[in-house]
Amino acid sequence: MTLGVERMAEHAALHGLELILLADDPSMYIDVGNTKVIQFPTKDRNALENYISENIRQIANIFSSTDSWGVAAAELREKFGFPSRISSEKLIRLRDKRWVQSQLEPEGTEHATMYPRIVKPRSGTGSMDIHLVHDSEEHRRVLEEHGSSETYVSQPYHRGPVYSAELWSNGTTSIFFGVTNRIMTAPPLFLEKVKTFPHEHGTPWEAKVEAWAKDLLAKLDYDLGLAHIEFIETAAGFELVELNARMAGAMITPAIDASTNFDPYALAVADALNNTPHVPVKREILGGHSHVSLYAEKTGTLMCVEGIETFAAYPGQPAWFAAKKSGSIITDLTSYRARIGNVVATAQTPALAQDRALAAALAVRIHIA
Repeated sequence: MTLGVERMAEHAALHGLELILLADDPSMYIDVGNTKVIQFPTKDRNALENYISENIRQIANIFSSTDSWGVAAAELREKFGFPSRISSEKLIRLRDKRWVQSQLEPEGTEHATMYPRIVKPRSGTGSMDIHLVHDSEEHRRVLEEHGSSETYVSQPYHRGPVYSAELWSNGTTSIFFGVTNRIMTAPPLFLEKVKTFPHEHGTPWEAKVEAWAKDLLAKLDYDLGLAHIEFIETAAGFELVELNARMAGAMITPAIDASTNFDPYALAVADALNNTPHVPVKREILGGHSHVSLYAEKTGTLMCVEGIETFAAYPGQPAWFAAKKSGSIITDLTSYRARIGNVVATAQTPALAQDRALAAALAVRIHIA
């Protein structure tokens, strides 16, 4: 979600507006182009409120396409009276994995606590602080060390391939962009190594995913715009991992933009301005898009990344999108924070794009001291 800033700035300009990005660390953002970026203490609510008060006559609206900052933006909109259908109350509720789980289960459903299980924060994000526990003693120990049964949620450990369904809904219209597949690291780490879009498009399997995902949004009365629904296909069917009321992360949103006739950045800006967007009636697939995420294998200082200069020899126009710059300190090997960058490739089909991204990624060498 550090990508797409320039695309959103382009759409803001079509409305006669300028996109201004407030960022605690502007270096995180890859494609700001000519966008005005202000280094700002975004975790300081008083500073944010003062900034808005001082500039309120020039501000059309406030938004964030992420989950945690989406809540902060909604609260600021409400405090200062900016119009939006996207409320902070609903965003907070949708971030609560236990609440979502309770809404999707039939009334009176009882579960036997079977192991292994996944224990994770109720409002977590970014595959952080996820624990695979194998018995009640390990379960208890994780909660004692990391939180409590009130701040964490316990879910069955579903077995099967992992996917995400990418959608947008304003409560009356729902758009299905497609499915992203995921090749994961082995448990107990849950890092996403390869993601390809639009996976199995046009197949009966994809049609089942679309029906399942839209039914899920309907049950939750979802009207918050972009939706990123992670799920697992088990022997018994689809099982929800989590629903994220935000733009899809990593390179998924650029993949939707490049591979279909839908523009998620235009939808994000329309939602930000409380407008009803124009959307195509029918989806068109324009190609396949895949990216391989490369992670640090040890802690330390990122010295350099080599091998990118060989990409011209590979098919699929592979490109490197850095998530870390030289000199970055690597302290965490268990979440997205260990990601050094992504190798992206395209093709006529998703499967070919994945082959090309995997091949080019083998040329990359990461040096950490």
